[in-house]
Amino acid sequence: MARIRKIQIANFRGIQLLTWCPTPGINCLIGPGDSGKSTVLDAIDLCLGARRNVQFSDADFFGLDITTPISITLTLGDLDDSMRTLEGFGAFLRGPGHHADTGVLDSGEMFIRSAGAQQLEIAASRA
Repeated sequence: MARIRKIQIANFRGIQLLTWCPTPGINCLIGPGDSGKSTVLDAIDLCLGARRNVQFSDADFFGLDITTPISITLTLGDLDDSMRTLEGFGAFLRGPGHHADTGVLDSGEMFIRSAGAQQLEIAASRA
């Protein structure tokens, strides 16, 4: 089963900078209310979820600073063989970061920048 090997979040909601390498197995996010647990899960969902139309507001930028882009990067690994074949999901494995022998895909990134009044520009490296 595929797993997340590394999560990097910058300037997203209450998280200015987070780098986390989840261990194999079950990982728990524990902390007081409003400490960023749901923000981490929302960031993962934004990168891996099936939604094509995502809405952001000024409140999604850390400290309401829309001049600093949001960056969410996931590194995936332990892909099963069916996901590493061209017939399966091979067309989605791209970039120099894919290592076919280990199943590690170095990064999938999402950047969100303010493009002026009430407009946001999203650049994602997923299909």
